[in-house]
Amino acid sequence: MQNSIKYALSVMGFGTVWLVAEKLLGYHNTIVDWLPFTSLLWLILVGVFYVFFLKTESQQHRNWNYKTGVKSALVFTLYWVVGFAAIKLIYFAFINPDYFNDITLRGREWLTLSATSDENFENATQMMEDFLQLTPYLAVTTVLQFVFGVIYSLLIPGFVKQK
Repeated sequence: MQNSIKYALSVMGFGTVWLVAEKLLGYHNTIVDWLPFTSLLWLILVGVFYVFFLKTESQQHRNWNYKTGVKSALVFTLYWVVGFAAIKLIYFAFINPDYFNDITLRGREWLTLSATSDENFENATQMMEDFLQLTPYLAVTTVLQFVFGVIYSLLIPGFVKQK
């Protein structure tokens, strides 16, 4: 349990640094095009935390097996996903409140170039504006992070052996 909290705090700290670095590099306002790729890269790098977490857990448990690893990883997933959702709520509400406006403006530019008709443009713009608000954004990203966490929790323990 203590390792779960320690590593969850590490993921949350890493995620906070990642969010600030993305903002400083311009991924939150000027070069938004790369944001989906950096977000996916972040989720892949979180997998590294799972490997180190599970290695630590396997060394501390006498009866380490796949089932124990899955349970530990799922607890770890719950901790960091809920904690990071709270961090994103604070970050996007107070530290970077213009994020959704910047993304919406950039999205309108994309739609201007790619929309095949005025009606298509209006529908796509409305869908974008509905999604690019704090509550739907947090819901979708938290669910995606949880799904990745469950996948990691099911896969990675199979490769971690007790020493």
